[in-house]
Amino acid sequence: MDSHDTWPAPVTVDDHGFDAAAMRQLGRAPASDDAAGTGSAGTGTGAPGADPDLSAKPTLREKLTASLLLVIPLVSALVVVLSAIRYTDTRNGLWLGVVAVVLALAALSWVAVLRGAFARARGHLAARLPGVIGHGVGIVRELDMESPFDENGVSDTVTAHLTLRVNPTQGPAFTAVLDAVYALADAEKLTVGSHGPVRYLRSDPENTVGIETRLPEPTVQQIYRAAAMN
Repeated sequence: MDSHDTWPAPVTVDDHGFDAAAMRQLGRAPASDDAAGTGSAGTGTGAPGADPDLSAKPTLREKLTASLLLVIPLVSALVVVLSAIRYTDTRNGLWLGVVAVVLALAALSWVAVLRGAFARARGHLAARLPGVIGHGVGIVRELDMESPFDENGVSDTVTAHLTLRVNPTQGPAFTAVLDAVYALADAEKLTVGSHGPVRYLRSDPENTVGIETRLPEPTVQQIYRAAAMN
């Protein structure tokens, strides 16, 4: 990927609205057909080699495993309390050893279960995200920059009104309009023809495009390559 004319990064982007809309759709979205292999290269969000079965509803075994996140602390607390009572009655240091062993085992097992739950959640997310969030390369076709002067003098930031031609990693190209806030020095580097990664909701791409600022550089390069091959 050539970085020539890559647009500067805007100031901190508020993605709460986009994330909320994506989460609402995640519950309804089917697993992407490319989640098993092309999700990572195609959209920048899927996990390479993700198991398609991860998109299925949680099994009984998974639910029981997840319940251990609550059961382990409760059982451990009960054993610790009973052991503390026995120590108070007998003053036998063995019960303090029982408390220490129980706490150590509870911590290790709880962390293991938690990691497994997070791994499963990431799997579900990787399988479904490509069906909800799309990525592509946006190229500035029209640019309208607000004046940096305001009632207090020269502002540190300016708003750029951008008309983009988006080449997605999958599907037909489209045009979108968005506003982005830039530091004054960065705004001066923004020109027609500048380009960079964008993300959008597949349900409404033209109206939900935003500049992607959260992906690592290798993933951005994957997006550029996939968009070029689309």
